[in-house]
Amino acid sequence: MGQSLSAKAKRINVLLNNIEALVQSNNADEAMPIMDTLNSELKSWCESAPPPNTQELEAIHAAINKINKQAMAKKNESSKAIIRQKKSGKAISAYKSV
Repeated sequence: MGQSLSAKAKRINVLLNNIEALVQSNNADEAMPIMDTLNSELKSWCESAPPPNTQELEAIHAAINKINKQAMAKKNESSKAIIRQKKSGKAISAYKSV
């Protein structure tokens, strides 16, 4: 017999936690293999008998949305830092040319 539903739920939770840790440490680019595994695990679980219930899927959806919001916030922070650095570099160049 295959994995129990609770084992599948635990495995998905571990994957989500790993992705979230990468996002929080500003290493979201490294999460792609884990996201691929998460996708496969979710598909397998949804095709199993019995599939996850609505509450389980809603919890997974909420976790994914939370991680996505964190990733977008990190991306915005990085973009702002790059813009500040470019502006600072231009100001230094202008100062040196005077």
